[in-house]
Amino acid sequence: MDVNELNPGGKDVFTHLFPAMLEDYKFRTSPTPADDPGQGLKFLQGEYVKQDGTVILVNVTVFNDGIAADTFSSTTDSEDFLSEALSSLPEVGFAYEPEMVRRKAYVSQLNVKCSKPLHTLNPKLVEFATKVSSAVGTRFDMAAIELWPDQSLALKPANFSFQRKSGEPAESERYWSQAALPTDKHLELLRDLEALLA
Repeated sequence: MDVNELNPGGKDVFTHLFPAMLEDYKFRTSPTPADDPGQGLKFLQGEYVKQDGTVILVNVTVFNDGIAADTFSSTTDSEDFLSEALSSLPEVGFAYEPEMVRRKAYVSQLNVKCSKPLHTLNPKLVEFATKVSSAVGTRFDMAAIELWPDQSLALKPANFSFQRKSGEPAESERYWSQAALPTDKHLELLRDLEALLA
């Protein structure tokens, strides 16, 4: 979205908008007039109260061409927060219509367990890892799968990544995964991946 559309009257956001956001969401860190808007204006460690009363930590960055919300729970919670925050803008003299949002992008990052080793995708990978291990003189094992979008795209979604958590031993079942999807769709993909492992 073009965030300028939210402020057709050209009001000073530091006077008329940001104090309301700090009051509603208790951000511990907020932008100052000295911050460079081109780098994004950051609201950090705010509190978003879900409908069930659960309090979730939220970070928000306002760019010229969009707003990013980051929660540690799910993309659904991030969307719900943005919907609530944007819908309340007319109450403090700013504009908002759902049609202003022209595109959504997601990055879901999860810590998961997988009891099946990645090299079972292809036994030839075990042979190759053995060759690498022999050549270098220490054990190597397949620890990640990376799928990248077309790198010629102007707006590239995040890579799909499934990798052993950094610092974990080769036998670890702990993995980190990223996908340019809502969290529930990301989990579906991970179930599909686990089904591929022998």
